[in-house]
Amino acid sequence: MDVVESDRRTIVPVISPEAGGDMSRTRRTFARALVVWTLFMLLTGVLLAAQAISSLYDAQQACFFNYPAVPCPPGDDPAVGRLTFAFFGVPLMWLIGIGVAALVRATHSRRP
Repeated sequence: MDVVESDRRTIVPVISPEAGGDMSRTRRTFARALVVWTLFMLLTGVLLAAQAISSLYDAQQACFFNYPAVPCPPGDDPAVGRLTFAFFGVPLMWLIGIGVAALVRATHSRRP
């Protein structure tokens, strides 16, 4: 670490690139890929949950206002499955993706 004196005579540490202060290009690319994966999975989960909630809400409204003519949504409604997948499946897929990325990075960085 180099030390630089400014005009006020305070000591300001400067981290040089040779000292490992900045991220390498591969590390930045890896971090960017993980951020993109996280944002993609977050968006997928939110959109899937919003669509499933909207579908269930519309079905409940139709059931409430026109009960004899329109049946209420059953427990095995596909929207319930989509909502369950949004809350449990998408985070599991995200975690698997992060794990695979970590394994790829670990095996790739050990190669000569």
